[in-house]
Amino acid sequence: MARLRINRPMSATAAAFTAVLIGLLTLLPGVAHAENEVVTSEPADGTTLATSPTQIVINFTEEIGELRIVSLECNTDPITLPAPTLSGNSRVMTVAIPDALPRGLCVATWRVSDSDGEPNGSSLLSFTVDAEPAATTTPADEDANTSSNGSTSASAPATTSGGDAETKTVALNRVETGTGPLWLGRVLSTLGIAAVFGALVLIAAAWPEGVEYLITVRFLRAAWVLALIGTVLFTSAAAAAVTGSSLGSGFSPGAWFDLLDAGWAGRAALFRLIFVIASAWVAFRPDRVLDPATQAAALGIPALAVAMIGVGRVDGSLAALGLLLGIAHALAMAIWLGGVILLTRVVLSGPGDEDLVHAVRGFARISVIAIVVTIGTGLAQMLRLDGSDLFGSAHGLWTVLKVLLVAAMVFVGLSARQFAQKRLNRAHELTVPMADRLRRAFGTEAAIGIVTLLASSWLLSLTPANVTAEPSINYAITRTILVPEADLDVTVKLTRNSVGNSGLEVTINSPAEGLTGLEVMLTPPYNTVTGAIVQPVPLPGAGVATRSESVGLPIIVPGDWLLRINAQTAAGVVQSDPVLILILDETGATPTTSITIPEPILVPIETPTSPTSLAEG
Repeated sequence: MARLRINRPMSATAAAFTAVLIGLLTLLPGVAHAENEVVTSEPADGTTLATSPTQIVINFTEEIGELRIVSLECNTDPITLPAPTLSGNSRVMTVAIPDALPRGLCVATWRVSDSDGEPNGSSLLSFTVDAEPAATTTPADEDANTSSNGSTSASAPATTSGGDAETKTVALNRVETGTGPLWLGRVLSTLGIAAVFGALVLIAAAWPEGVEYLITVRFLRAAWVLALIGTVLFTSAAAAAVTGSSLGSGFSPGAWFDLLDAGWAGRAALFRLIFVIASAWVAFRPDRVLDPATQAAALGIPALAVAMIGVGRVDGSLAALGLLLGIAHALAMAIWLGGVILLTRVVLSGPGDEDLVHAVRGFARISVIAIVVTIGTGLAQMLRLDGSDLFGSAHGLWTVLKVLLVAAMVFVGLSARQFAQKRLNRAHELTVPMADRLRRAFGTEAAIGIVTLLASSWLLSLTPANVTAEPSINYAITRTILVPEADLDVTVKLTRNSVGNSGLEVTINSPAEGLTGLEVMLTPPYNTVTGAIVQPVPLPGAGVATRSESVGLPIIVPGDWLLRINAQTAAGVVQSDPVLILILDETGATPTTSITIPEPILVPIETPTSPTSLAEG
């Protein structure tokens, strides 16, 4: 900026008078604007109303700026209100009351700023409602309401998080209580898949003659049908859980693809169904497990279905390790449980030739390795999820129960194996008494294994000690806003850094109490027709409020947005300094029309250095 300077002579008297005048002006206090005052209000202060009002209207003497907060308490209970709107040359402030107020005393606290953004008044407005509210059904709030001044007031934030992938995973697991379809489907699916895979492994490793028995083929087909029915039920119930729809809607194949957005647990449920369907290729032709050309696929497809069981809980610390442990645990469990079920239902169903003896001996060898892996991976998962706090949570107590069941299963199983090895060491055929006695022993082991499976499926509905119950959310923008003079410390997080509906989380770090009327204000870039977004946060003190993307803040314009916090604290009405956040366009690119706030240009002004030079000038 160019600076024009005119030098002209000044007398000593004029210079002295000027110096005295400047000194007096510096001693005078700054000009203080009068606080805004209320002309009229509806309801009027101190009135008694026969019915609940639908809005509060306050008419002021002066124009109102961007800061306008109205909080309401009835019988000392806070009432959630949307952001106020302006009309009447910005002198009339209106706030809607969405629900009928209870009978009793209601106190509205208002705080406003002037047209320059400076705090310009706050006071109380009280009235009494003399009737109980009528029973009504509250309709669902709209995502946003556009005020008359062009600002957008987003609906009140939910007090529970609704993130996308991990929230759906939590919803999927939490429905698994009681004997619901999701839990029942998981049990039947796991049992059927384990029976198919464990039987095929035993046939391939120790009983190739098994495919020649009609009872073996029937067993595998029945196990596959059980796996299919259970997996369809599980997948449909899981789809219904993550979408919040009915179980009948979940049976639509189109709904199954929603599981792709439900994290690893949801995707594993869908892939499990695919691999179970594909397993029919070997379940109806078990001889393919013996053909070198098809053996890898015949064992690999059911193994992938079993592996999806181990992806049911990928959370907590060391999630990658937990994934590997879960898959190894599921494969070892299937070999152990599936093999013992085949042994009980098929191999030991009656007397037979030497091949039955070889099947029992082979299973004894294979199952020992499976038992060691099952126990080792199970203990590792227990330490990862619960640590030493086994008796401090429901998950830990159920884990203890599962450990006891596994211990009983191991005791019975090892006793049966020792007996089989001793009696069948030199046997060339399986006699009727021997088959009956071994069937009872291995049948007991299988029964305990099924009960253990029921407990394992129930565990997924419980939260381990080392796993948070709430889903974690990946936030794209995090800003901490401080107002030191009011001891205000607020962290604001947005799930998106591009245009679209953005999830919001507001964490109030301080003060711990005395905080009301909290608002998050997002002002769009200049030269846009979009109004500011004002999001009320109904939290009386320290805590967290979140809002999911499904009803998120409609940030539809890319560019430089300004983030502010408005609130009423013990120090009075405060509005934080604006914080700049950059919103990218639909492609994730920085908009070329983005307008940033320029740094202020400071123009130096030459001033006299001393009275002497002033006089000489």
